[in-house]
Amino acid sequence: MDAADDGQGRGYWRDALFYVTFLYFTIGFSPYVSLSSTYSGSAMAAGSSLLNQFTAIILLFSFVAFMAKEKSFSILFAPRLLIAAIFGWYAFTSLVGEAPMFSLRRLVMCAIICALADGFLQLPRSERHFTTMLAFCVWIILFLCYFGIAALPGRSIHQVSDALEPFLAGNWRGVFNHKNEAASIMSVLIIVGIYLCRRWSFFGGLVVLLLSLIFLVKSGGKTALGLMPIIIGTGWFIVRWPQWRYLVVTLLMVVFTTVVIGTTVDPVFSQMLTKMGIDASFTGRTDIWTIAIDYIHQRPVLGYGYQAFWRSDALLSSSIENNSWAATAPAAHNAYFDLVLAGGVPGLVLVLVWIFLLPLHYLGKMDEATRKSPLTRLYVGVWLYVLLYSFLETILMLSAGFVWFFLIVAVMGLHLQATASLVQDEKRREPARADGEGMMVPKPVSRHP
Repeated sequence: MDAADDGQGRGYWRDALFYVTFLYFTIGFSPYVSLSSTYSGSAMAAGSSLLNQFTAIILLFSFVAFMAKEKSFSILFAPRLLIAAIFGWYAFTSLVGEAPMFSLRRLVMCAIICALADGFLQLPRSERHFTTMLAFCVWIILFLCYFGIAALPGRSIHQVSDALEPFLAGNWRGVFNHKNEAASIMSVLIIVGIYLCRRWSFFGGLVVLLLSLIFLVKSGGKTALGLMPIIIGTGWFIVRWPQWRYLVVTLLMVVFTTVVIGTTVDPVFSQMLTKMGIDASFTGRTDIWTIAIDYIHQRPVLGYGYQAFWRSDALLSSSIENNSWAATAPAAHNAYFDLVLAGGVPGLVLVLVWIFLLPLHYLGKMDEATRKSPLTRLYVGVWLYVLLYSFLETILMLSAGFVWFFLIVAVMGLHLQATASLVQDEKRREPARADGEGMMVPKPVSRHP
């Protein structure tokens, strides 16, 4: 095979790996699942899908082989000291927690997801290549979701016959297992649609935005929909005036924290929200948060181990004794409570340094043109959405899930925007590589605050 054929072959390999990875995290192996019967036993009994684990390992080896070929291991698990501290701490709390082997297996899957996300932006040869592949993946997801609504409504729309939540009947979920998952992903696709309007096709991006918005509304994702103006407005503001970024985003986090804890522990605060026309129970979440806060008080430093608390045998037994439905929940419906339950307050602090402080730091290191680029705005939008929506859903430090995967992609993207240049910028400085291949972020360049 000559050099040109070899370069073309590696190009196809990049494309295939990008598509498979993206669709693996969004659609997976079980689209259009019937919810008429659902097993709700303990998490340890339920376990994880062997096929999902096997696929994740295959993808990991594929990414390792790719990065070895490109000599791009430097961005893997960056910053390494912090990532090592995070996974080391959660491994320790898991070892002394409720189900050590179960927690460690799930933690390994979480680390694999982080590795795949770190290498994901190495696959496109340029931003234009990235945009084209991203648009293709988004169109596949939207097509399958709307196809399900039209052709398989019983498996794409929540039904009265659903075993666990018949009151969700009528809410769209598409290829996903739950309307909340559909709402989360459609929210991300709205942000992607805005980016595609700028970098791919205005009309094509607008259609993506509108189709995602319609699906979000039909899924009943009122909270996610309400967050969109806040996310877009805040993202625009901190990109335009980065000197205010720490104050503005921290203020948002404090406000959301106050609302969540206030409605859970203070009846007066709840009554005030109710008078404002806001559901102070957040569709029953406050009952779950009450349990989470009670158990956090018992083990605030070490927690109970990674993903070992909810649906543990002890908690399920407690729910039977106390006749509490909230104790049967699969998660806290609040990512920050779940981080504390898994790794105590130290675990929460470490993760917040990674996903809260570092992205703000990266924004300050970018030059003005890079900071105001549509690509940076895409990463900022996804990052802000996950930060805020995590107050109502568990979407951080997971062993599966597209939103968590794409958050790590966004954080890595901000890191690269601050420390490296896009390939089209490099081509102005040096000749293109002979084989026509390049990387989206080929080499470090100096950035100044």
